[in-house]
Amino acid sequence: MASCEKCWFDATDAAMLSGNPIIDEYILLLEKRKDNPCTPEQQAGPGATKCLKCGRRTVHQHMKECVVCGGKGGHE
Repeated sequence: MASCEKCWFDATDAAMLSGNPIIDEYILLLEKRKDNPCTPEQQAGPGATKCLKCGRRTVHQHMKECVVCGGKGGHE
């Protein structure tokens, strides 16, 4: 499973302020946001591409798999 890029980015900022490891801040953010999770587009990251299967811009920027349906992205 790919990480949520928005949460990872936010955890990086939090870790710089707190001195805690990024992964610890990431886990805390996921717990805090479980009732109001990030959108699939936010999870896929700013470098996400459009999914050929569902048509959303939700193909994860690093994993290259759609976080919604598991499809693959095309060239943009």
